[in-house]
Amino acid sequence: MTDTPPASISPKKPRPPLRVFFPAIGVALIFAAYTAYWFAASSRLQVGIKSFVTESKNDNIALTWHDLSVSGFPYRIGLTFTKPAVAAPKTPENWSWSADSLESDFLPYNLRHLVLKIDGTQELHYSDVGEHPRHHVIRAKAEGTWASYIALKDEPFGRLAIDIKNLKSTRDETQAKTSANDANSEYLNADRLQLHMQPVDELDTNATPIPIPSTPNNYDIALQGDVMSISPNATTRVLGNQIEIIAVQARLRNVPQGQSASLVELSRDWLEKGGRLTVSDLRIKWGALDLWAQGEITLDDQARPKGRFDAEITNYSELLLALVNAGIIRPEDAKLTNLGMGLVAQLQGKNDGRISVPVVMNNGKLFLGPLFVATLKPIF
Repeated sequence: MTDTPPASISPKKPRPPLRVFFPAIGVALIFAAYTAYWFAASSRLQVGIKSFVTESKNDNIALTWHDLSVSGFPYRIGLTFTKPAVAAPKTPENWSWSADSLESDFLPYNLRHLVLKIDGTQELHYSDVGEHPRHHVIRAKAEGTWASYIALKDEPFGRLAIDIKNLKSTRDETQAKTSANDANSEYLNADRLQLHMQPVDELDTNATPIPIPSTPNNYDIALQGDVMSISPNATTRVLGNQIEIIAVQARLRNVPQGQSASLVELSRDWLEKGGRLTVSDLRIKWGALDLWAQGEITLDDQARPKGRFDAEITNYSELLLALVNAGIIRPEDAKLTNLGMGLVAQLQGKNDGRISVPVVMNNGKLFLGPLFVATLKPIF
């Protein structure tokens, strides 16, 4: 009888050392910590919003919404407000704003940066300020309305950017809904509107070039509107209602550190503090007007624009023809003016249809050189 050799026994595989699991354990701990931070930050934001609402009521501002939902984990903290509304009934304008939906996104690692998106129709209600105030309603709807705001330390107002695409809006004098074709309704349509604003420090030109915080504050502003149309009853006979572009780069000086919810009150305070708008680059293509300018503007005692710009006009002969067609000047006067402008342009060394002329706003009237162009209405 032959003995059967014992079956070979496989040795047990050695356990991997614990350090092999360290990366996975580290990732899990980081994810757990981030998850806890995300939910804590979102809760803190909601508490902060409710606290802001309570404090705003004490400042005569009412903020309401129908529903508030939280989303965006893990990349962002998104707060979506359904039917948000803001009202300031005790301001001179008695204004209020509402929308169908407002989405506010915060970056978890930087809660000072806020991105807003507005969907649906927006409504702005306000009243004129004067002896016989009228109530106005602006209704607007856009393909996209976005805003970005970054709060800056030691600044009353931070960095703001707004971008609106394919805007269609109407303004009525009553709360009755009317269409853009209604004779009592004004409208503004635009392919795109953009606004950028940020605080800026002035430089002391009499000393070393070290930024010195301005008191009050100054803000750099860039504003641009592309391919716009406005209702005929809201424009001038000379320029028509089609605007190709308006682009402005300017500095808003001597802005007071007010906390008022009224643009009228802030504007009055701004004027009392010597407020003015210094425009470094203004570009307008509106009907027959093709203009570049720079200068400074403020408001007079009736809140009408007041100031002077050094401007350069392209194709001034077309502008003169538009003035004739609008009945502003007579054809024979236009011929003499065209001849005179031609001589001035030659003296300026320009032979391409351009001419440098002053643009003056004074006593509620707008003058392009010696020519009266339009009447200026009070801003408020």
